[in-house]
This record gives sequence, structure tokens and C-alpha cells, in this order.
Amino acid sequence: MAGHTAFHGDRFSMVSGARSSKTPGSKYVYYPVSPPQNDTYNPGRRIYDLESLPIRNEKDYWETIRSLGNANSKNRQNLIVRQTGVVRMPLAAASPAFVHPSFFPLDPFHLFFENIVPFMWDIWTTISSATEPVHISKEKAAKFGRLVVEGRKTLPSSFCGPVRDPHLKRQSQYKAYEWMALLYWYILPIGIELEFDPWVLKNFAELLHIIQFAMTVKPRSENELDELQQRINQFLIDYEKLYVGADPTKISRCRLCIFQLVHVPMHIRWYGSIRLGSQATVERAIGEAGHKIHSKKSPFANMANIFFEKEVVKALLLYYPDLKSKQEEKQKPTFSKVINVLKRERKPGQPFYDHIQAIFQSCAGLGELDCDFPIDRWGKCNLSNGQVLSSVLGETSGGQFPRSRCHFEAQSQMDGQPIFGKALAFFEIEEPKYCLAVFHKLINTQKTLGIWRGEWSNSIEILEVADITNVVGVWAYGNRVYPLRKYPALISEERFGDDWEDENR
Repeated sequence: MAGHTAFHGDRFSMVSGARSSKTPGSKYVYYPVSPPQNDTYNPGRRIYDLESLPIRNEKDYWETIRSLGNANSKNRQNLIVRQTGVVRMPLAAASPAFVHPSFFPLDPFHLFFENIVPFMWDIWTTISSATEPVHISKEKAAKFGRLVVEGRKTLPSSFCGPVRDPHLKRQSQYKAYEWMALLYWYILPIGIELEFDPWVLKNFAELLHIIQFAMTVKPRSENELDELQQRINQFLIDYEKLYVGADPTKISRCRLCIFQLVHVPMHIRWYGSIRLGSQATVERAIGEAGHKIHSKKSPFANMANIFFEKEVVKALLLYYPDLKSKQEEKQKPTFSKVINVLKRERKPGQPFYDHIQAIFQSCAGLGELDCDFPIDRWGKCNLSNGQVLSSVLGETSGGQFPRSRCHFEAQSQMDGQPIFGKALAFFEIEEPKYCLAVFHKLINTQKTLGIWRGEWSNSIEILEVADITNVVGVWAYGNRVYPLRKYPALISEERFGDDWEDENR
């Protein structure tokens, strides 16, 4: 393909590029749906309907390859390249699996987290002017960055590495996982608290929902994909209204990476979850193999044996699922780090006394309150999904930025809604058998732009450890607390709430 700077730079459709300048020689590298002053800036370029884009097909592709081979001059070849966006036949065409245009899938690792999110951040902070609603002032961007760094304290280390200040470190090789953290966890809650423009946040919330939907490994129905397509189309239209408006020089904000969101449902139909095409998977496999290669004499043979052995194991597990390790089966919660109960803690007014009182009040069959009741108190719990949940009493801090792992999500047995809590301690009672978590609950919860927020209750509550589903992080601003769930592969999908939109309409 001719590449993203070509007139037909989109390798999945025949949508042509647009210019943001009338200067002779300016490139057609942008992809607005309905650009302003189209006849002046892009004469002859049509207004595209996102419902019926001209998708590329294999028949036209091979006809183009034949035309290029039969071209009798360089000018003729250049004309074909401009008309089709195809330069030459790739070496990959030798594969029996080669089908155009689906042979090379979108790479969400780079598209979502190293193209779209950094580009939108740059628009907010540097590309836009101070008079635009999409602009974030230096003072506000600096405060945003400080709040992100402070948020490390309550983000479990199992979620990702340390997230740096994007205001200070944007040009210092800001990592993909850091952009991922901003997208999934920090931009919306911090943006709400710092009062970013409500329409900018609403549009960004739509982007977050689209990416979460696409990156969640889950079977999808045709109706769900149709709904996703409608949502993406509306996002692109709203994005263009918000970031371009009536100014044709701002067409440069409609980069191809933004436009290619329109192809996400098509890719899910082709392959399943779009995360299956992630380049990160390949890079991780390369890194893992590299660490296992120990032969200096025959490193490539060593590498081939590593990959071959790995694939043999996969094949065996497909043929004989019973060979799977018992460790992969769902295990019962187990505890670690015993916390001894001191004699003075058994007196009224002490945390242990309050915890036991809450347990006895909630658990039928334990009789009268008795602080000498045989009971084990633990600081950490190994959940059935393999995650380690700590507690306030069992949390240890180390380094400059201690991480908190005492926050969790559970599922309500009453209405199916999530329960977010801060574990104070874990208790194991032998007779009758109870495995309990004593916690503070997040109350007055509501959904704002699709994310939960609430405030901590001072009362002590208990629940069965088996009801805890995941470890979560939190980000707090004043009394308001935002639970931070792990990446989409581990979250349960819920509908967006409309309360915030109604308040800011």
C-alpha cells in the first residue's frame, strides 16, 4: 500500500484523503467525514456516508496489481498508485492465507494507545488555542499530571508500572501502558474534578466505551456489532463537530488513526476480539523467547525448539483438556500473613472489638458477642482468580510510592450491582465455617460518564470472601472516590449512566 500519506492512504477502504490547506503541494493526509468548505479546500472530494463506505475488495486489488505490471511508463504507474493506493504486490501474497484487505489486521496496541490517545492529549495541550473549548491550560494540565502521579499510591502494582506525569514527561518516551492508564483510569475522573469541558469529556467517554468494548475478549452478536458501528459513527461525527467545527484549517485534527475506528466492527467480524491482532502479543513472545535462549553456538535452533515445544503443549491441551494443571481450576480463597490479636485489642473501642461485633451481628448462629471466641485474623487473601487482596491491617508500604491493594469489587446478591469496598481485615471462623472480609463500603454510588464514583462509609460491614470478584484501585479527590477496574478483559460490561449528561446538557 502507498501508506497513510497517500491520496488513498486507508488500506481498508477507498475513502480519499483531504487537505487542510490551499497551499500548492499540501498533502491529502486527513480523513474528515464532512469537511467545511469542501469545494474550496478539497474540490472533487465527496462527502462520505459512514454507513456505506467503499470497502476495498480482493478482485479490485488483483486487477490493480495486473495494471501496475502492465504499465508502460513511470507516470502511468504513479497515476494507478494515486487512484488506488496500491504500490506493488507484497511478499506476504505468497501465503495461501493471503486475502486482501483482511490479511493485515489493525493493531490496537499502537492504534489506540500510541496514536489516538497521545494525539488527543496533544490537541488539548499544545495544538489548540486558549480560546477553544477543547483546550486545557498549562496550569490545569500541570495539576492533572500531579494528580496522576499521586494516584500511584492507590493503584495496585499488578495493574501496570508507574505512571508518570504526562505534562512533564510527554516527550520522554511516554510508554503505551501509561497512555493506557490515562485512557482507562485517569482522564475521565480527573477531568470531571478539574472541570474539563463537558462535551470534550462526553466525547472522550464514548471513545473509552468503544475501546473497552473492542478490547474485551467475548463473543459478539451481529446486533452488538451493529450497535458498536452506530456508536463509532456518532463518535466520529461528534468529534468532527467539536474539534474541527467550521474551520477548514483544523481538518488536520482528523488523522487516519481517528478515522480507522470506523473499521473496528469489521475487524471483529473477521477475527474476533480486536486485541487478537495486537502487536504487543508478538513483542511479548519475542521478549519471552529471548530470555529463554541460552545456546551461544546455535541460538536459532534453540529458539525454534522453544517455540515448537510451546505449540506442542498447546496442541496437546486442545486434544486432551484434562491435562490442564489443577492450578488453572478455580480455587477456594486462601489466606496469608496472620495478624496476631493483642489482649488490649479485645476491649471495647478497639478495631478488633468493632470487627467482631459486626461479624456477630451479621452472622446467625454465632450466639452472643464474645471477643474470646476462637478466630483467626489475616492480613492478605488469595482470591479464586489468583489475585492477591491485601487489607488495611495487612498492607505494607515500601519505596517512595506505596501501592494499595486493599480495595475490591464484589457482586451484590440482591440486585447484581457491583459493591466496592476497602478491606480492613480478613477473619476465618472454624465452627461454623466462615471466611469473611470486614470492610468499609463505597456508598452513594452513581455512574458518571460510565464510571462509578461514591464516598467511603464509616460503618463496618462484612461479606463472604467468596463473593469478592476482583482487586481494584481507587482514585480519590476530596471525599469523592472513583474505583479503577483492571483492563477490559477482566471487567463486567455495564450501561453508561445518563445522570451527568442530563446535568450538563
